[in-house]
Amino acid sequence: MWAYYDRRVAHRGPGPQNVLHYFRGLGVAADLNEINSELSAVARCLGQLAATTFLDLGAGPDGTFTMQSAGRGIAIDQSEAALLQLHAVAPSLPIVRGDVMRLPVRDKAVGRVFISHLYGLLLPDERAALLTEAWRAGREVVVLDSGRPPGAEPEAWQTRSLPDGASYRIYRRHLNAEELAVEVGGSVVFGGKYFVMTITTASD
Repeated sequence: MWAYYDRRVAHRGPGPQNVLHYFRGLGVAADLNEINSELSAVARCLGQLAATTFLDLGAGPDGTFTMQSAGRGIAIDQSEAALLQLHAVAPSLPIVRGDVMRLPVRDKAVGRVFISHLYGLLLPDERAALLTEAWRAGREVVVLDSGRPPGAEPEAWQTRSLPDGASYRIYRRHLNAEELAVEVGGSVVFGGKYFVMTITTASD
């Protein structure tokens, strides 16, 4: 999985088009206007969260959600290619190449850990390990991930191909916001067809 996402950076298009092509590739009748509308709603929700220090895990090559989040953040990704592209887009944004399962920060170093389109790629033991590490590093955990529009399977092993013909098997979940909130012990921030977001605080 990590090799696929690292290599995909060179072939990745704009965010909304990426989402559209992904869901249509699954046979889902995805709509670009709806995707853009949900992305705007997610941006508003992120901007309305209390400003704090945060880590964005799996920030990706464009850092869209990192820059929309309130407060001061650090983008973390395992892909050097993604971080190089992100630095070109946002040169003032602090970036760190690292393993999200072993974050290079001390305990409770930040107010919030933001997990961006990563949780739904992990198997159960990996999800548990990621949440444990997120809680070690922060006082609040926000999970943003792929929604479950009609026609999308709740979970599946998918075959992903790159233009050079390389093929990878990727595990992917499509999440319902309420179910995700119960799973992570938090509450729903946004529940759409294409995107879902939850927040969990120490007092939840």
